[in-house]
Amino acid sequence: MAALYGGIEGGGTQSTVLLLSEDGRILAEADGLSTNHWVIGADECVERINEMVNRAKRKAGVDPLVPLRSLGLALAGGEHGDTVRILLEKLKSRFPHLSESYVITTDAAGSIATAVPDGGIVLISGTGSNCRLINPDGSESGCGGWGHMIGDDGSAYWIAHQAVKIVFDSMDNLKAAPHDIGYIKQAMFNYFHVQDRQGILTHLHRDFDKGRFAGFCRPIAEGAQQGDPLSQYIFRKAGEILGRHIVAVLPQIDPILFQQQMGLPIVCVGSVWKSWELLREGFLSALIKGRESQAQNSFSRFTLMKLRQSSALGGASLGAKNIGHLLPMDYKTNVVAFYSYTFSDGAGPSCTPSNPREHLSVERRLFLSFFLKKKKQTHIEENKHSLPTPSCKK
Repeated sequence: MAALYGGIEGGGTQSTVLLLSEDGRILAEADGLSTNHWVIGADECVERINEMVNRAKRKAGVDPLVPLRSLGLALAGGEHGDTVRILLEKLKSRFPHLSESYVITTDAAGSIATAVPDGGIVLISGTGSNCRLINPDGSESGCGGWGHMIGDDGSAYWIAHQAVKIVFDSMDNLKAAPHDIGYIKQAMFNYFHVQDRQGILTHLHRDFDKGRFAGFCRPIAEGAQQGDPLSQYIFRKAGEILGRHIVAVLPQIDPILFQQQMGLPIVCVGSVWKSWELLREGFLSALIKGRESQAQNSFSRFTLMKLRQSSALGGASLGAKNIGHLLPMDYKTNVVAFYSYTFSDGAGPSCTPSNPREHLSVERRLFLSFFLKKKKQTHIEENKHSLPTPSCKK
């Protein structure tokens, strides 16, 4: 029988298994529940992995008792050595027919292996958030990914939490809201099916569900798209924080990644990126400021990309590579670039947006703010300078 190679994308909400032939063709796919071992435990995690892989084997017309040649698991939390060892031991001892070999790595590594051949950055903003840099030599660095208690900044959970807290603080007269809370307050009551703030407490304590709470991000996005100033403010802050994740890993980036034609490749994973137009201004502002503060002139361009294929594909590739087999990968069909930006020192920013007119106003505001700040710091008289006009190239 021809060899089969498997890959798993282990998400916090759902998971995906892909089975591939030796020539890289996808033969079967199966979806399942979350395989986040931090949430469900190692035993339940391997049970779900086994069930999904066996279901995929049947779809491919393969006897579940015939092991895969390799199985690459791209899991949230896959970078922790003790956890990896425990999961491997359980998979091998409890399910000896599942696969001949295993590789367990991070969800970020799976995404990068799916998108580009030589490394880059994965910036996750879904229910939670995380930023992982993978250099061409395989070395990794990161920012965030610590869970909602101390991290997940810029994620759907963070956006929902910020909105609820702003409403509570405003109604308590503890802290003035930056904008009127009317829309978000009513959206909050509607989403959680309560009539007052007391009703929210059940969802914050006894019946707390991170995914359910993070889902409140959707009506906030709808409010922002409809013009609610507070909703727009929260998304702009989320964009800024996500941009600061990139800034945090800049010192560890191999300069080779800056020299590609696309500039620094950033793979954007998670549902929050569907609202890129709401995140954009804050995101660019953070990168412009961070780039100058670190004197990163080699960081001249970046491209944001979304996966067209599950990161299980990258997991399968890494698993096969571990046993000496290179699965063919068509990277151009695995991703779609949706935004590119070029820093143009001294002449204003240039970009390749989907709608140049729409982006021009944002770029102009960012440059104006940045220019005026520099002008004040160096005490240059206003009448001695004129503001260059940003260029936006398609």
